[in-house]
Amino acid sequence: MLNLVDVTNSYAHEISKELRNSPAHFIKVYTLGNSIVVHKKKESSNEIVISNKLRSITEKEINFVLDNLLGESKADATISRADKVIEIRSDLS
Repeated sequence: MLNLVDVTNSYAHEISKELRNSPAHFIKVYTLGNSIVVHKKKESSNEIVISNKLRSITEKEINFVLDNLLGESKADATISRADKVIEIRSDLS
């Protein structure tokens, strides 16, 4: 069973720095098993990166993240795939 665990507090220093130096106004970090999920919201878009140092990201993991973090706006998401990194972008309406 998949479960997103919020580990944002463990990355507080890095997130604070990123928020100061980028147009993002919201950043959350989650673990999904041994994968890391970073969710950034900017003024006009959502950006999600799923990464795993050990293996490729599965379709089940991608769909779980889309369902839980984007909800109904997942239909508009653009997904870029690399072996161990997935980037998802969805424009905000």
